[in-house]
Parts: sequence; C-alpha cells; structure tokens
Amino acid sequence: MDDVAFPLLLELVVMGAVMLLLPHFSPRGYCFGITVPPEFRATDAARAALRRYHWHVALSIGLAALAVIYLAPRSPALAGAIAPLAPLLAGMVAFFRERSNLHAAVQAAPSVTPLPLGNARHFPPWLGWALPPFAFPLATALYLHAHWDQIPDRFPIHWGASGQPNGWAHRTAGGVYGPLLFAAGLMLLMLLLGLAMYYGSRHSPQMLSVLKILIGVTYFLGLLFSGIGLLPVLTISPMVFVALVPVFVVALLVYSFKCATDPAMTTETTPDECWTLGSVYYNPRDPAIFVQKRIGFGYTFNFGHRLSWVILGGFFAGVAGLIVFLVVALK
Repeated sequence: MDDVAFPLLLELVVMGAVMLLLPHFSPRGYCFGITVPPEFRATDAARAALRRYHWHVALSIGLAALAVIYLAPRSPALAGAIAPLAPLLAGMVAFFRERSNLHAAVQAAPSVTPLPLGNARHFPPWLGWALPPFAFPLATALYLHAHWDQIPDRFPIHWGASGQPNGWAHRTAGGVYGPLLFAAGLMLLMLLLGLAMYYGSRHSPQMLSVLKILIGVTYFLGLLFSGIGLLPVLTISPMVFVALVPVFVVALLVYSFKCATDPAMTTETTPDECWTLGSVYYNPRDPAIFVQKRIGFGYTFNFGHRLSWVILGGFFAGVAGLIVFLVVALK
C-alpha cells in the first residue's frame, strides 16, 4: 500500500468509528438529540433509525477509502481532505435526517419549566484532588533551576512525526520555564472552568464524571509538560510523550462512552424547543449556565444566559493569552 495512503486510511477509520458510535454517545433519555422515554431505544423505530444511520456512514467510509487509495499518489492534498471529512459530513447528514424522521415517531415532549440550581455554595469536595498537579511543573522548575548548568545552550522543544526536532529554544528563563508556566496557566483555566460548571449547573451523576475528566486532564497536562521540560537534562526519547497523547485521548473517550451509556446516568429535563439541532441550547429563562449535552457526553453552555458568554470569552481569551506568552517566551 502507498506510504501516503496508509496513514490517511487510518485517519479515515478512526473518524468513521467515531461517527458510527455518535448516536450511542448520549444518555438513554436522548435519541438523536431528541427527548425520549428510557426504553425507546429498544423500539422498532429507534432500531430502524440506527440501522439506516449505520449503513449510510459505513457506505461513506467504503467510498472514501476507495477515493483515498486512488487519489493518494495523484493528489495527496485532496486525499488528505477526503479522509476525515467524508465520514464526518456523511454522518452529520445521516444524523440530522434520522433526527427529523424520529420527530414523527416520538410523541412530542411536553414543555417543561427548567429546575432551579441546587445549593452549591459549600466548598467543592473535589477541589482537593485538583490542586496536586500544579506541584508537577513547580517541582520541575525547581529541578531545572538546580541543574541550570546542565541545560544545553540550545535544545529541541518540538518534534515531527518522525521524531526529528523541528523547533528549538535557548537556555533563557523564557525558554526553560515558559512551557511550564504555559502548562500551569492551562491547568488553571481548566480548574476555573470546572468551578464554573460546578456552580452553574444542576448537579447530577454526570457532573461527578465530568469533573473527574477535567481533573484527569490537569494531571495529564502537568505530567506531560513536566516531562517535556526535563528533556534537556534527561536522556529520554521525546516520542514517549508523543505516544502518550493518543493513549490518553482514547482512554478519555472510552471512559466518556461508558459513562454516557450507563443505564444509571440520569437525563436532565430541558425544553425541547430551546435546542437547535440537538446541540445548541438557548433559554434565557433557565438559571443554569451549563446544561447536560444531548449529543455526546458532558455539558454545554446555555447561550441564553449572559454569564455563559462571559465565561466562554474569558476562557478563549485566556488560551489566546497563554499562546502569545509562550511564543514570546520561546523567542
């Protein structure tokens, strides 16, 4: 098989698998983003919708694979676009087509009044587990400071898929400590997002699972950037850390899918008419800033709440500021 085609086919298979699982990636109270009784997925209408969806996506994967094999040696750029986009677009079309079809098979859910937020003014019990990862970059910075003379004047900080370095930094305060400060800032943003979600949503079993994921991400970021920060003074292949990223992502997806499909996972009651395409929620009357997703696992913003725009804007501004800081620090 062509060396260009193989990684593209692998990308196609991964994206195709994600789209095939998409309708199953939500609590039992939702089906294609529509509120349904918990037992609805066992009905003939739900099974027929899932069967049509799977055939549509599978056919798109097969046709895209043939196109990638044919185009890879002739037009790598076009083949590279087809590999991820074909199953994604086909899956989206099939998903919303079946969503529309199910409206005729599912009795419309009565309009509901969103429940008030619970009393979450107490100290979050999970916060103690979210603080230890900040010690990782701090300990790494102290170690690098103590071994400053062992750091080369110029050392790699970025590597390509082949493992060859393609980005470099110098032995300056910014070059050595900049990535660690970037990691600490990113972890802080994740923690603040978790706190906003905790105080701005109705608590449910899913909230605990989502907070576990956020805390797990902070641990991973702390360990990953600390390990990378130590590379100038340790003889460790950078590919070890490169390989850890997809392993961690797959573990998160598996855990999220397990939680989303757990029969004990409750479904949050929100008005169907306030959802656009099952994924965008706008309800100015709902006091919640975050509500349970209907497609996928986790929480999404209530875009009808003013604070949601403040939090979303602050988060992206923080990420942008950290990126600018890192670019300047590494110059």
